[in-house]
Amino acid sequence: MRKALFFAFTLLLGGGAMADQVKSLSELALLPAYCSGTQTIRSISGDPKPIEEYVAIYGQPYTHLHHYCWALNAENNAWRIRDSYLRKSKLTQALGDIQYLLARAGPDFILLPEILNSQARILFTLRRDAEAINALNKAISIKPDYSQAYERLSDYYVDNGNKSQAIAILERGIGNTENASRLIKRLEKLGKTYPGVPGELRIKKDSAVEKPIGEPTPEIIDPTAPPQNSPTPTEIQPKTDAEQGTATQSTDESRKANPYCRFCP
Repeated sequence: MRKALFFAFTLLLGGGAMADQVKSLSELALLPAYCSGTQTIRSISGDPKPIEEYVAIYGQPYTHLHHYCWALNAENNAWRIRDSYLRKSKLTQALGDIQYLLARAGPDFILLPEILNSQARILFTLRRDAEAINALNKAISIKPDYSQAYERLSDYYVDNGNKSQAIAILERGIGNTENASRLIKRLEKLGKTYPGVPGELRIKKDSAVEKPIGEPTPEIIDPTAPPQNSPTPTEIQPKTDAEQGTATQSTDESRKANPYCRFCP
């Protein structure tokens, strides 16, 4: 009977069924604050701010963000279901709405790492570990200092007896995250101390992009300033005709020898 119900829910998902829409303030209270301004949910929250202002802050995918909020609401409701098959179907339904948003959000969407982290959390619950790891790695590639993704990934390896991999993940996260206190505590619990400075890998990458090593600093010349060591008018002596001719010939030869001498006299 339970299997039949599960397959029935699966068929509904294939037909485009949506996750649990937010229908009350009590459900909304369990969701991130940015959900209150999304489409459909704003009618419950009474948010007076125009949705265009949220789009200006978060980007165009915000117009689809209510699907992610529905997915989180479905995840919350899933844990109230005792039957494991029905709970699994509810979580699978939540993934459908997350995927709906991911298909419409580019890599520059500011909330994308957080959404991928939530997707991984649900996938781990459904024992779809490979997909969850892939989602977390995507989150890290988009935001290298996203500590929550490192935490979830390292916890997974600890739970599965791969301590060395968990340590490697934490060290990578600390190296890319300046505010890495939570990652450092996890590393210390595994008997390791980070040998460097938190965020050092990120700082090195940023420095390399900002200014290549060894690039000379261009000299700033004031065009209104007189040339240094230039003779005063009383020190300048008129040249003879012979000297003037010799100087002109020397200048012409210098220009021929140096085609880049744009400012030769």
